[in-house]
Amino acid sequence: MHLSYRLLNSCYSVGDIMVWARTKLTIWDYVFEPIRHLKITYSGKNADKFYKKINELVRTVFNVPEGYVQEKNYKWEKDKDTIRFDVQWEVNKILDQFTFIRVDIDLVGYAIKQGDSTEGKAAIRIAPRLVTEYPQDTVWQQNIFYEIFRRLWHTAIYHKKRMEYLDLAKDLVTSFEAELKHFGEEQSQ
Repeated sequence: MHLSYRLLNSCYSVGDIMVWARTKLTIWDYVFEPIRHLKITYSGKNADKFYKKINELVRTVFNVPEGYVQEKNYKWEKDKDTIRFDVQWEVNKILDQFTFIRVDIDLVGYAIKQGDSTEGKAAIRIAPRLVTEYPQDTVWQQNIFYEIFRRLWHTAIYHKKRMEYLDLAKDLVTSFEAELKHFGEEQSQ
């Protein structure tokens, strides 16, 4: 299992339940270690319809409110007969006060109009991670005794919970991937 410890000096906050701190200890676990992301490629009819389907599936499969889905990049270019698209989402599913699932989704492709439908290609990249954050703002949180206690609690008690969250993340991402593949198969018929 890959653990990377990083101190972040940012005001990143996903919500009121999550850790809000200027400085925090962050543990990232790739959901499908050693694979860091999944890739789906599609070639066929209506490749541009994946945009709408991804938006729909993010909310139904991950069951997250609107505010926890951010469209980080949106580029949609329409020429006379061609549509080019490049869209990136960041999805955050809060699990408890310290841990959340972060899924970055990229959709890149093009579609060429042919009558009433389009023909094209789409590539979808799904990068899921389990993120645990511990605040490090106060003098107490930076104290060596606090760190000893936090590490003992993390390894003895919280590690098992994080492994359950990792299994949940695998299930959610696998369902999301399967739904996208099913949609692609429907489009090519």
